Amino acid sequence: MTSETKRKIEHIVPVVFVILLRYLNTWQALLFAFTGIMYGLFLSRMFVKGAFREYEQEKGFSFGKLIYGIMVFILILLFYKKMYIVAGAWAIMSLGDGCSNIFGKTYGKRKLPWNPEKSWIGSAAFVFFGGLGAVILMWWVSLGQSPAQTMLWQMQTPLTWSYFLICGFLTALVAAGVESLPLKINDNITVPLTAGLFLYATTIITWEQLDNAHSIMAALIINISFGLLAYYLKTVSKSGLIGGVVVGIIIYFCLGIGGFLILFTFFALGSWSSKHKYKWKASHAVAQENRGRRSVKHAVAKGGVGLVMAIMALLTNIPEIFKIAFVAAFATATFDTISSELGQIYGKKPILITSMKSVPIGTDGAISIEGTILGVASAALVGAEAYLLHLISLSSIIIVVIA
Repeated sequence: MTSETKRKIEHIVPVVFVILLRYLNTWQALLFAFTGIMYGLFLSRMFVKGAFREYEQEKGFSFGKLIYGIMVFILILLFYKKMYIVAGAWAIMSLGDGCSNIFGKTYGKRKLPWNPEKSWIGSAAFVFFGGLGAVILMWWVSLGQSPAQTMLWQMQTPLTWSYFLICGFLTALVAAGVESLPLKINDNITVPLTAGLFLYATTIITWEQLDNAHSIMAALIINISFGLLAYYLKTVSKSGLIGGVVVGIIIYFCLGIGGFLILFTFFALGSWSSKHKYKWKASHAVAQENRGRRSVKHAVAKGGVGLVMAIMALLTNIPEIFKIAFVAAFATATFDTISSELGQIYGKKPILITSMKSVPIGTDGAISIEGTILGVASAALVGAEAYLLHLISLSSIIIVVIA
């Protein structure tokens, strides 16, 4: 059995413990999750030998396995009143992410256009196995709880088979989309958080909120006009034009001109930074492909999370929280782009964050002090703009920058 196979088995097998959530109270569940953290930190290397990568062997533990336990602990803290949400998110993290990797590596010949490291078959396996596991385990755990149990903001959603079936697979689909993005964040963080928050969001959506939507005609005119201008200026490709316009229309429809301007600021700063000293970047083999023109993969990767947050800001009774999340998503995307593109030019001593050792310019995962400072400044700019546009409060700027 290969080391990779052992890691995947170790990732999937713990999902059987979700069954216990039906019988555990909050403190017992937290204690149980804590044992998972200890397993990832100390016990894994004792019980499952040969399941560590080289850099993990040097550290003595696996960051991914440690994060696995930590995220289960966090899920319980967030959704202790609705353990079925914990069950669904855990199932999607374990079965969805695990099976995606197995099927993707074995059968994944056709790659995703926005992430060549992921495949269509891998994402399909994520949705099928993650969704199926979520449906079954959410139903099982809910049997130990009252459907009318009080939840945050006193909002209720009946626990029926149709709810579990629709929301289980829909959540798996959303989580699969996030997992497919070329992010620099561990999947054991993004997948369970996305799944847990989305499942919770399904319990607080109110379709009456559509009355607060903004003009679809204005959204079409503004986004198509700016999209064509961006294509004329050679800042986007044809696929980037289509993807960007679709994302922009939905964001304008949900958040109006304020949301669109946040998207525009991110795009403008990102496009400028990609083309800034492009010849120098090309000579050092660190330039963005296609002469800096952004494609649909950039629209999905950088705008996908913000898009979901904009939709939730429109469809729930707690828009303030999702507006902060929307701004934070684009502030993070701006930070990532600026720190990378400008850090390659002005960063004097790039280091690899995992080892803190100096590495050549352009090394994947490398950061620099100069690039980080410029990235933080750009994120703060997005936060300040959102405040001026009345999307978030002044105090929320700190949350946005930290995120």
